[in-house]
Amino acid sequence: TMNLLQTDAAISPGNSGGALVNQYGEVIGINAAKIDASGAEGLGFAIPISNAKPIIEDLIKYKYVKGRPLIGVTLRELTKELAYYNDLPVSEGLYVIDVAPYSGAELAGIKRGDIIIKCNGEKVTTVTALNEIRDRHKSGDELELEVNRDGQTLKIMVRLTEEKPEIARE
Repeated sequence: TMNLLQTDAAISPGNSGGALVNQYGEVIGINAAKIDASGAEGLGFAIPISNAKPIIEDLIKYKYVKGRPLIGVTLRELTKELAYYNDLPVSEGLYVIDVAPYSGAELAGIKRGDIIIKCNGEKVTTVTALNEIRDRHKSGDELELEVNRDGQTLKIMVRLTEEKPEIARE
């Protein structure tokens, strides 16, 4: 779900990220998308400035957006075929390809090859589903991940860390 302003201001290819201004020249939004279909000409959407301003301020001050929660895993969505051909013990879930050093996942003991099957009791079969659960929390909160490791089911508590890109660490 996104909170957007609808506008009939022309948004041409390459205009995303441009300012949406009111009649007084005040920036009220950041152009984000347009619908390009028959019967919907000139229908555009912008992120309200009230939503964009805290992000802009963080980017200026810290070079990243503070407080975004991070689990610290790189994942691949399992399919029945992928599970079958790789002789995996389960056919649904999220296969852990990599674990970020010093992340909550690494500190909690998540390992490459684990298969995340639930998060906080909710079944997860897509990265989007896991991210939606993660995004309901903040850095410092804990998530309970249910993982399958070599055929055994484990419950592992992972403390979310703050997503901090390399550029902000310099």
